[in-house]
Amino acid sequence: MSSEGPDKRSDRWAVREDAVLATLDSIGDLQRQICALQAEQVRQVAAFVDQRNSLDADLGVPDSPGRYRSLIAEVSLVCNLSTLTAQSFVADCYNLATKHPHTLAALRHGKLNVTTARAVARETQLLADPAQQSLADQVIAEEAADVPAGKIRGLVERRVIEIDPDAAARKATRERADRHVTVNPATPGTAYLAAYLPAEQAAACWHALDDHARSLRAAGDDRSISHLMCDTLVERVTGATKPDDVKVHLNLVMTDTTLFGADDNPADLTGCGPIPAPVARLIATTGNTWVKRLYTDPLDGTLTAADTCRRRFDGALRDFITIRDQHCRGINCASPIRDIDHIIEYAAGGPTTATNAQGVSKNCHTIRDHPLMKVAPDPDTGAIIWTTPTNRTYHSLPPPVLGAGATTPDQRRHRNRILHPPRSHLEQQFTRCLIKHKRRR
Repeated sequence: MSSEGPDKRSDRWAVREDAVLATLDSIGDLQRQICALQAEQVRQVAAFVDQRNSLDADLGVPDSPGRYRSLIAEVSLVCNLSTLTAQSFVADCYNLATKHPHTLAALRHGKLNVTTARAVARETQLLADPAQQSLADQVIAEEAADVPAGKIRGLVERRVIEIDPDAAARKATRERADRHVTVNPATPGTAYLAAYLPAEQAAACWHALDDHARSLRAAGDDRSISHLMCDTLVERVTGATKPDDVKVHLNLVMTDTTLFGADDNPADLTGCGPIPAPVARLIATTGNTWVKRLYTDPLDGTLTAADTCRRRFDGALRDFITIRDQHCRGINCASPIRDIDHIIEYAAGGPTTATNAQGVSKNCHTIRDHPLMKVAPDPDTGAIIWTTPTNRTYHSLPPPVLGAGATTPDQRRHRNRILHPPRSHLEQQFTRCLIKHKRRR
C-alpha cells in the first residue's frame, strides 16, 4: 500500500495534467505560426506570378499556355509538388492574394487553415463581378471561423448562390462539359474505372447495371449483385460475352523467373501498378495477353530494349516508350502519358528513336512552348535534363520497369547520383566516368 497521502498523489497528477496542457498549447501555437507562414507563402506565390509574367512580357515571350505552365513547373520544383498539385496551388494562392483579403487575413491570424482558405477561393471563382467577390470574401471570412471545416464548402456555395443566383447554373454547365473517364490503380491487382458524367447519365448507368444484375440474380445466378454489376459493365463496354473473354493489348511486365514460378517477385501492369506474382501468372496464361521479352539495365533497373517479335498489334516503338516511361517524364509530373515527344526536336534534326523520345502529358508537352524552357538529353547518364526559365534543373530518368521497390541498393545509389548530381563540376565528371566504366563492364 502506498505511503503517499491523497494530497501528494493529487499534486503528482496535477503536474502531469499541466504538462499535457502545455503540450497541447504548444501544438496550437505551432498551428498559428504555420498558418501565418502559409499566408506569407500565398502572398509570395502571387508576387512570383506577377513578376514572372512581367519579365516574360518584357522578354517578348508570347502569352500562351506554355508560358503559364512553365511558371507552374518552377513552383512545382521549389515546393516539391506534383505538376497538377502545383497548378491548383498557384491558382488558389493568386486568387487568395488578389481577390480575398479578408480570407487571407483570417488565415494569417490562424482563424482558418490553408485548406479551408483555398476552398473559399476556389468556390467563389464563379462570381464574375469584383464587387460581388469582395462581398462574398467579407461575409464568408466572418462566418467561416465558426463553421466546421467539413461544412465550409456548403457555406460558400450557399452564400455564392445568394449573391449571384445564376452562379450555380454557370458552374453546372461548365462541369457537365468536363465529362471524362479515368482509370487509377487501387490495391495490387485491381484498379478504379471512374466516369465523370452529368448526374442524370451517371444515375441512368447505375440503375441499368443494378436492374440487370438483380434480374440475373432472380433468375438463379449465384454471383453477388456487386459482381454481376461489374461483370455486366465489362461485357457491355467491351462487347465480350464474358469478362474473361476480353481481348485487349495489356503491357504486363514480368521477369521470366516470375512467369515460370521460380520466384514470386511482383510484376507490373502498365497503367495499374504492381501486382502479385500469382495474379500476374493468372493474367499471362489467360490467352488474351501478349507478353513481351523485356531487357533491363542492370545499373538502374530501367527498360533498355524489347523483343521486336510480337503479334496482333502495331506501334512497337510507342509501346516500348510507354512501358519504359510508365508516366509523364516532365517536371515532378506523374500524369498519364498522352504524347511521345522528341527530346531533341524533330525540326532540329532529332531522330525518331527510343533514346530521343520521352512520354509526356499534354500539360508538360505544352510547357516546352516557352522559349526559355530547355529540354536536353545527357548522353552519359541517359537522363533528360529540363532547365526552367529561372535556370533551375530537373533530371528525369525512366522509373525502374518493375517499380521502385524492385531495385537493388546498388541501383538505387546509381539512380540517386543521376537524379541528384553533385554541384561540383569535377564531381560530375567523376560520376560520368564511373557510369561509363560500369556500363562497359
